[in-house]
Amino acid sequence: MGTAGASTWRASLRVDLVAALTVTLVGLPQCLAYALMAGLPPAYGLSTAAVAGLVAALVGKSPHVVTGPTNTTGLLILAAMTPFLGPSGLVEADGLAALATLTLMVGLVRLALGLLGGDKLLRYLPESVLAGFTAGAGVLIGVMQLDEALGMTPFRGGGLWSQATAFATHFAAGDLPRLPAVAITVATVASIAVGRRLAPRLPMALLSVVAGAIFARVVEGYGLGLLLVKDRASVPSGWPPGALPSLDPALWAQFALPSLALVLLGTLELTVSARVEGARPDMRREIFAQGWANVAGAFASAFPASASLTRSVLLRLGGARTRVAAAVSAVAAAPILLFGAEAVGYIPQASLAGVLLITAASMLNRGRMARIWLASRGSRGLLLVTFVATLTLPLEAAILVGCGLGLLIHLGVSADPNLNWLRVEGDVLSPLGPGEPAEVAVLEVSGTLYYAAVPAFFEHLQQTLPPGVRRVVVDLSHAHELRFSALDGLERTQKILSARGATLGLAGVSEDFAAQLRRARCTIPFEPASRVPLASARAMLARPTGAPEASDPPGPPPG
Repeated sequence: MGTAGASTWRASLRVDLVAALTVTLVGLPQCLAYALMAGLPPAYGLSTAAVAGLVAALVGKSPHVVTGPTNTTGLLILAAMTPFLGPSGLVEADGLAALATLTLMVGLVRLALGLLGGDKLLRYLPESVLAGFTAGAGVLIGVMQLDEALGMTPFRGGGLWSQATAFATHFAAGDLPRLPAVAITVATVASIAVGRRLAPRLPMALLSVVAGAIFARVVEGYGLGLLLVKDRASVPSGWPPGALPSLDPALWAQFALPSLALVLLGTLELTVSARVEGARPDMRREIFAQGWANVAGAFASAFPASASLTRSVLLRLGGARTRVAAAVSAVAAAPILLFGAEAVGYIPQASLAGVLLITAASMLNRGRMARIWLASRGSRGLLLVTFVATLTLPLEAAILVGCGLGLLIHLGVSADPNLNWLRVEGDVLSPLGPGEPAEVAVLEVSGTLYYAAVPAFFEHLQQTLPPGVRRVVVDLSHAHELRFSALDGLERTQKILSARGATLGLAGVSEDFAAQLRRARCTIPFEPASRVPLASARAMLARPTGAPEASDPPGPPPG
């Protein structure tokens, strides 16, 4: 390796390490909280971040995807594991085999999704839905930091309305914002924002968190009421206990739907995390990586993991260049779990809240949202509906609402092909206005002509057929999805025209559709597609009416 190459490698490694450390420190309280949300002791959040995060980083390819506990999957895990909760509200030793089974099933379903080409389904996730969901998630993440940012007692609930209600209830009960926490939050946000402009190469998020921890340690005995990470959840030293997955068929049947729901939501989270800022990663490989991460986690005291949108965005903001950053952030959780609980405990919750507020703000990509808003009415509606749904509905429901609406819009557009009448003027084809008479006319079809679009085509042709037309050529050069429904619709068109004393011909016919016409022994004459626009239509018009050609379908076999 040359001097320049070695220097570049060292620079990348330095940036990756700094970004990884920042993600580790910011992600630590998230992992603890999401474990509790899933009905598990806090230590399982770190074991999940370490094992699943490392495997996903090694198998995957994207440098900006962080795998581990997430808030949305935590809620689904809690619902699935409710029968195995103990008196404390957490899963106890006799439920660990069920937890391992659920984690294994999620991993296997994801691997099956990758093998079956499930990544192709992600192509139908509109950019408007992704932008709306990302922006809505950013707002939720910002709102959910208010209790830590203001130094108030932690709020319960994760939705926008529940957070607002909790804030009003706490405020009315005398739980007011505390000045030290507010000061640390403001200082953290300001230092990161200013640092990006004046010293973009400095890891301001990491420096802010370390400074906050040092400050908390210095003023510990002054009774300022500053809430620290250790005040939210204890992190006992040692790897948490686990169990092997169960082979009980009844348990697998019980977890069938929960595992599918976790895979669906997890894949959507992966898509949003991996495609932030227009990135186009190898989604099939990323799905495989998530699958193997969960399979490994099932045997290492972990619960179902997914791509964390918050920590993935933070990794991107930290300038991570390779998968080393995600791998190091995962590995760093292990020594913290085993030895470093006391040091991490002194990080002020307000410092982490400030970092997450900056992260949430970065998810509101106003430039991209403005372009989508101005693009079309459909994209504007998708963006707005998904954004509002993300703020008001469970996250899995919000993304499904956006995708469902996007599918309906797509079906509506694709079921309405673009049809234009043209008239023959010498060797030129010019637009034919509504109601203008013409003996010979060309109907240019653009778009899909599958079963849902055929009725619109048929209706348009009947309503707009030029007066006095004796010969119609349907140009299919720009038509797609031509199947039996299109063939059947064209034959019905031929019968209607024949009843009016007119003939029908086809131009721009693809090889596939030509083969269909021959197999069906269709009697409509046609010309094959040409690379020259409308050349096929001109060729059809040049043919004498009814004259047999080599391109015509063969007649019926001799009896």
